[in-house]
Amino acid sequence: MKRRFATVGVVLMVVGLAVGGVVLAGGNEETADHTESLAGADDERPDHTESLDACFREVVRTSDFVLSVEAPKEVRAGRAFALKATLEYIGEENIRLFHGSPVVLFYIVDGDGRHVANDLFAHPRVYLDIGVITPLEPGQKMKVEDMWRVDHPGEYQLIAATTLLANECPWEKLFEGKNYERFIRDDMTERVEELTRSRIATAPMEIIVING
Repeated sequence: MKRRFATVGVVLMVVGLAVGGVVLAGGNEETADHTESLAGADDERPDHTESLDACFREVVRTSDFVLSVEAPKEVRAGRAFALKATLEYIGEENIRLFHGSPVVLFYIVDGDGRHVANDLFAHPRVYLDIGVITPLEPGQKMKVEDMWRVDHPGEYQLIAATTLLANECPWEKLFEGKNYERFIRDDMTERVEELTRSRIATAPMEIIVING
C-alpha cells in the first residue's frame, strides 16, 4: 500500500510539478476557491448523490497551514458522493503559494491496498503537471470538492493529501508538511524526499460502501 501511494501520489506529483507550466491564480478574494468541475458538463452528473449529513471530519495542523477534510462514513455502491477539503493558511505574512492544481488530492484504496478508480474521472489526474501560484494572506482558505463513486460494497480507506507546498517558484522555501513521511522510500533522491516532506496528509479514514 505504501509503495502504491508513493508511486502515484509522490512521483507523478513531484515530476509533474517539476516539468509543468506555472499559472497565476487570483488571490484577492477572501477565499481562493479551486473547486474542480464535475466531468465537464452538468448533464454528465449522476442522478443520485450522497449527502454529507453523516460525515466525519479530519483536521491536520502544521505551523503554516490547517488541512480540514470532510467525507461520508457510509455510502451506497454506485452512488456519487462528495469529498471536501479546506486548506487554510495560518502564517503571519503574505505569501505566494506554489502548489499543484487542485491543491488537495484524494486517494481511495480497497482492503488489499489497490487504488479504486473513480468512474467520474480518470485517475491519476491529468492535471498533475500544472503548477499554480496563489497569493495568500493570513487566514485565507483554499477549498476543493471532488465527486467520487465506488461501485462495489466493502471497506475502503481514504487519504487526502496536499500537493507540495512552497513559497514562490522555483520552490525557494518549502513549507512544513505532516503525515506524508510514511510514504518516503529508500530509493528516493534527496530532493524528491525533501519535496515529499512538504506535503500534508490525513490519517487513513474508513469509508463503508453498502449495497446500493
